[in-house]
Amino acid sequence: MRISKQDGFTLIEILVAITIFAFAVLGLAIGTVSLIQTNQNSHLNTSAINLAQAKFEELRAMTSAAFAGLSCPSYASTGCSDSPVASGKTFNRSWQFTANSPVTGVNQIDVKVDWTDYISHSLTFTASVPQ
Repeated sequence: MRISKQDGFTLIEILVAITIFAFAVLGLAIGTVSLIQTNQNSHLNTSAINLAQAKFEELRAMTSAAFAGLSCPSYASTGCSDSPVASGKTFNRSWQFTANSPVTGVNQIDVKVDWTDYISHSLTFTASVPQ
């Protein structure tokens, strides 16, 4: 009499293999989502930096007479603001001047850029320019 041996996998072995595979794929998916969010955040940070730099360059290029002609007071306590769009996102950009700071004859310009994606972000930049 011959005993027959069946080759193959049992149901338990298959379920264990599927569970291990599912956890591996889940780990990759979580890592991918994290990578995409980090990449998007870096891209939006770069856009915010570029918007602040553009405003600095625009303000540095102005003459004293051009400052007087701004639609908002150049030395107002509340500052000025606009809402530029970059990278498909609307940013809130505000800027404010402080006369004779940090020393006499030098103006301090603060530019703040805010935006919201999955959380709120805010970057503030400061520069000093001669009067």
